[in-house]
Parts: sequence; C-alpha cells; structure tokens
Amino acid sequence: MAGALSSRPLRVVFCTRGGLFGVRVLRRLRACEGIELCGIVRSNRVFDARYGFLRGAFEYLRRCGLAYSLYLLCATDIADALCAISRLRRRPKDAAPDRAIPTLATADLNDPRGLAFLRQCSPDLLVSAFFDQRLREEVLAVPARGCVNIHPSLLPAFRGVDPVLQARIQGASRIGVTVHYMTPELDRGNLIAQQAVSMPGQGSVFALTAQLFDQGAQLLIDSLASIARGDRGAPQPPGGSYESWPTRREVRALRACGDTLIRLTDFR
Repeated sequence: MAGALSSRPLRVVFCTRGGLFGVRVLRRLRACEGIELCGIVRSNRVFDARYGFLRGAFEYLRRCGLAYSLYLLCATDIADALCAISRLRRRPKDAAPDRAIPTLATADLNDPRGLAFLRQCSPDLLVSAFFDQRLREEVLAVPARGCVNIHPSLLPAFRGVDPVLQARIQGASRIGVTVHYMTPELDRGNLIAQQAVSMPGQGSVFALTAQLFDQGAQLLIDSLASIARGDRGAPQPPGGSYESWPTRREVRALRACGDTLIRLTDFR
C-alpha cells in the first residue's frame, strides 16, 4: 500500500477555520505536486458547535473580552474578505476558472453529514491547520494515512487555542511549529516534524502566528514522503500544558508586556 501511494500524489482533505492562516496553508498545499486536494472543510462554528452566531459571539466576549473577539474577527472573516478582494484584483478577466474542489462548511465534522463528506472524498490524508474542532475516532480513521495537524508551538509546550499569545505572556525565549498526527486528545499525537525560531523582540501575535503557519505548511510538504511510507512519528516527550481560550486577564497581560494582538500593517 505504501508503495502504491508513493507513486502518485496524496489525496488530501484540508480542514481549517479559514482566515489568513488557513489561506496561507491552502496556497502551499494547492501548489505542491505531491498533493491532490480532494476536499476542503471550513469550520463555521462560533465558539461551540451547539451555539448559533449570537450565543457564540456572547461566549467569546464573556470569556475573552472585546479586544480578543475583534482580533478573531480580523483573523478570520475580515481576512477572508480581504483575500477574496485580492484574488479578484489579480485575476485576469480572461483567466480560466479554478478547478472546483468539493467543500463543506460545518460546525461539526463528526456529525453524519461531515463523516459522509469525508468518506466521499476518499482521502489518503487529512490536514488540519487553524481548525477549531476536536475530531473523534470515527473521523480520524477515514484517511488511509491518518490525520495531521499544523500547530504553532513546539509541542508539548503550549498546547491549546493560541500558543503564540501564551508564549508571549509567559516570556518564552523561543517558539516554533509542529506537524503531528491527530488523536482524540487535542495536540497530543506523535510528532512528525518541528522547527524552532527565536522569539522576536517586537511584532504582533497575528504576524508571528501567520509566519509559523507558513513554515508549518512547508514542514508538512517536506514530510510527505515519510507520511506516505507510513512512518508514525515519535511520541511527544512528557510535560507541557493545555491552555483554552485566552481570558481577559491574559489579554491584558499581553498588553502589559508591550505586545499587541494585531496591527494594520499585518494585512499588507
């Protein structure tokens, strides 16, 4: 089976919340000759799959405060709109339309509709980046070569929702990105590849996170051969911690460190 897969591109389903982070990874996947993108899953949940937009927005505000809620809006919906405008401006009027890739927008990929979509795509590999859903065993078992995630930290350090923000407020001297296999436990799967970078002295959480997802996408592409061979990676070393959605206090701590969530120049 491994030999058969290595002789052709890997069929990949890409899962993301979208925004600039997801778009950057998607561009690299689409440009890679070793990948055939056979499906895209866009998460449209707001905080929790059980909530509608208003309840979800209220929970973001209650937990994270206004500043972080606006940051998420900029990192997702506003970034999506700016990317769409940019594509329209760059595209020649007589250009052929892009090949349609089956796409599913869902608040829970684990539900019957999501599972049916994934099985219909028949992927070799599921790739997750900036995706806000925990996948259950039934979904994880569908791709022939498993499910991998790009996480912007050096696991096991800074598991969870916003590792760059946590690294900043905890005074970490370095950060990095990890490509790892996914399990039902978030950010706990075997390590495929990691790349460390020094923590920059200045900059925004948004810009550093975007940089790390860029590097993570390339790290994944460089690891495709070992994934296709069935290499299961290395267990994570002990330690680390999991941090959920940032609190208002943590956002204030970021500002107290002289850091910021996002800047207008980040969209250049």
